[in-house]
Amino acid sequence: MKQLKIAFIWHMHQPWYVWPGTQSAVLPFARLHACASYFSMSWLLREFDDTRVTFNLVPSLTEQLARYADGRLTDRWLELTERDPADLDPAERRALLSHFGSGASTGIMEGSPRYGALLHKRGLGRNAERIERVAAQLTDAELRDVQVWANLAWCGYGMEAESGLVRELIAKDRGFTEDNKRALLAEMRDFVGRVTPLYREVAEAGKAELSASPYYHPLLPLLCNMSDAERRIPRDKLPEVLWREPAEARRQLQRAREHHERDFGAAPNGLWPSEGAVSDAALAEVEAAGFEWVASDEEVLAHSLREDASGRPEPASLYRAYRVGAGELSILFRDHQLSDRIGFVYRDWKAADAAGDMVKRLRGIARSLPAGDDEPVVCITLDGENPWGMYRDGGEAFLRGLYGGIEAAPELQTVTVSEFLEQSPPTQRLESVFPGSWIGHSYSTWIGGEQHRRAWTLLRGALDATRQVEAAPEQAIEHLMVAEGSDWFWWYSTEQFTLDADLFDGLFREHVAQVYRELGQEPPAAVHDPIAQTSEWHFDRPAIGVAKIQIDGRVSGYFEWRSSALLRTARMASAMHRSEFVVQEVRVGHDLQNLYLRVDTAKGAVECLRECELRLIFDADETRHLMIRTGGSQARPTPELSGELSETAEVAVDRVIEVRVGLESLGAKPGETLGLVVEMLTEGRRLERWPEQGFVDVELPTEDALTSQWQV
Repeated sequence: MKQLKIAFIWHMHQPWYVWPGTQSAVLPFARLHACASYFSMSWLLREFDDTRVTFNLVPSLTEQLARYADGRLTDRWLELTERDPADLDPAERRALLSHFGSGASTGIMEGSPRYGALLHKRGLGRNAERIERVAAQLTDAELRDVQVWANLAWCGYGMEAESGLVRELIAKDRGFTEDNKRALLAEMRDFVGRVTPLYREVAEAGKAELSASPYYHPLLPLLCNMSDAERRIPRDKLPEVLWREPAEARRQLQRAREHHERDFGAAPNGLWPSEGAVSDAALAEVEAAGFEWVASDEEVLAHSLREDASGRPEPASLYRAYRVGAGELSILFRDHQLSDRIGFVYRDWKAADAAGDMVKRLRGIARSLPAGDDEPVVCITLDGENPWGMYRDGGEAFLRGLYGGIEAAPELQTVTVSEFLEQSPPTQRLESVFPGSWIGHSYSTWIGGEQHRRAWTLLRGALDATRQVEAAPEQAIEHLMVAEGSDWFWWYSTEQFTLDADLFDGLFREHVAQVYRELGQEPPAAVHDPIAQTSEWHFDRPAIGVAKIQIDGRVSGYFEWRSSALLRTARMASAMHRSEFVVQEVRVGHDLQNLYLRVDTAKGAVECLRECELRLIFDADETRHLMIRTGGSQARPTPELSGELSETAEVAVDRVIEVRVGLESLGAKPGETLGLVVEMLTEGRRLERWPEQGFVDVELPTEDALTSQWQV
């Protein structure tokens, strides 16, 4: 049995949050992730002698960190934290509360009585009326504790280990002073400045390889030859004018190499193409720019080997590197399922169990692969920051168990990508790669929707404007490059949801407008019209009348659930992505006495609930919940119920899951708002949570409201 090599690629990326013409970021997450995951990930690696990983650092991220470190960049939440609570006006108090609790490790709330109490008082969602009420009620001392905890909660395990101040403030928990707050913010700024040097240190020590992405994280294939998108998206869904602008990709790649070399002392060998998006045209530019390797997703490989492929590639095909086309560029493909387990499955497991499961799976791969000439390699690629907020300790125990478990297994060895390619140069070649990304071997998350069409049309106009002048000013080109980034188009997708869609929309349109201003021209009127279409919370469709539901686990007819509110889970997903969701849609209806729910799953509801449990949680009191599963081999078994609501709820499971719960048992009345969470669990561990944080606000209409609603 050959030793199995494992190449971890941890992708570190945040959007370019800087508002044009200012030194302020519209969201604080580059700064906060620096104190959490960016520092901790490289800090932890130093403790393992035989572990090697690849960190992919997007240049526009490290540039933001540099600006924070030397005082050239701030953000509104930092500025609001620096202020004395007594000096904040009502709008500023509301703004401070709006992002309190966003993204920090789930273990913080349980570990800090004060943080948990304040977050509970604020509410787990961003209900504007509640935030306004609470903002007016909080004392200055409570608001100061909010200011401190909104930052302290992001001080990751590496920073906590290195900073006595952080440990002291965590132990203090409440009653923070202005001096405490100032000291914490100074400490965080210092650690932001330590991130890039620490990555350089682990790279120079041979523990990590540092790769890059295009400077502002654009989708290279859509710049090089947008017609490649037609392989998966109908032409009439694409912009009227298709891009064929390889020079734009070239500029993003060149800037990335130059910036990376300044930051880390050497040009990068490898490139994680933004969103794992590849095409023949894009990879030709990547190789011409001097990169030696790239990585993408296993679905891209499957369709590169056979365009009409279904299912996963064979292990012998997946766990190897290839050359691309006629050149020397190497490409690896990530194991989608293993990557997803870290990103989405393990976060609710015990750390030792999760790490043990991953090591067991890797050892199983090592044993099952046939002997051959090429050394096998498993490529595991995912976000290096986003998953850890869902782990109770920021992922520390899991990563320790994972790295330690691999080091203890003689048939496993971690490698950097360049190290593997040097030891085992590819012997097989892909004449062509299928044009796709790490999401459904398609570009549809970034192009193909109505909002996408408007955004790409605006951007095309800005590009044309720069071409119509003899020498476009450098700043005009800079704003154009920012607007080419993938993040804006991600949030224009109907499959993605963020409460900050208006901020991303505004940032994109302002950068487009700045292109024209730097050219001495007036921006077109269309640049002032919002593109993002947002809905109340994330209901795709509101309830429109009295529900008349027969609880039988079947859809009795078109009109049975026609009056219900509709929730599509794909739109509720965060910036992370998994290959498939178990829960596909949730419908919520009501009359004056009851709440009705219907849950549609990816496969039959009976089969699904033999493998998983459905948990419905109502409002912040998690004791008010209902657990549903099925057992036995009957085609339509009786549902097994547990939880506080099991005695009063009516449930049927067949093709779908249908539930009736009395408002009285929920402690709710018409005219009130009820919080709802839908979870799928397996073996007692959470597999999915909708929404990922907070609650869905379900408005319970009064009798007058119900009778005034008409269905059309």
